[in-house]
Amino acid sequence: MGRKWVKVVPVVLCLLLLSGCGAPPQYPVNGTVTFNGKPLSGCKVIFYPDVAEVNPEVHGFGFGVTDENGRYEIQHPQGPKGIRAGRYKVAFICWVDSNGKPVPFDAKPSEYPGGLKNLVGEKYEAPSSSPETATVPVGGKTIDFNL
Repeated sequence: MGRKWVKVVPVVLCLLLLSGCGAPPQYPVNGTVTFNGKPLSGCKVIFYPDVAEVNPEVHGFGFGVTDENGRYEIQHPQGPKGIRAGRYKVAFICWVDSNGKPVPFDAKPSEYPGGLKNLVGEKYEAPSSSPETATVPVGGKTIDFNL
């Protein structure tokens, strides 16, 4: 009976230790994006970890797409809603065709004659050039952007 416990205890301890590990919690982030004072629909909102603060491979990023009222909700790329607490650079991609007509956020410029342009300006397309930042606290937050 004594030897059986010697075999079982290490297994139970390992299981207990592993059950405490896992991904950090995700917190809800949502808000509204306006452009020139009007709600912006079909705009991809991307939260990139601020590389000056965290390791992006560990921290992850999140995105959402605005609805007709300019509202977005951030989700992690693997699907769950929310994002980890931390500081982020925020990029916005709102494609329009050469006639200024909105196109889907996942459109490919090569599929449109004349290409596509970002309605809010190229500076918002990348975390390195976007002036927008956000800090997500534990518990989440509503974050509005007026571009």
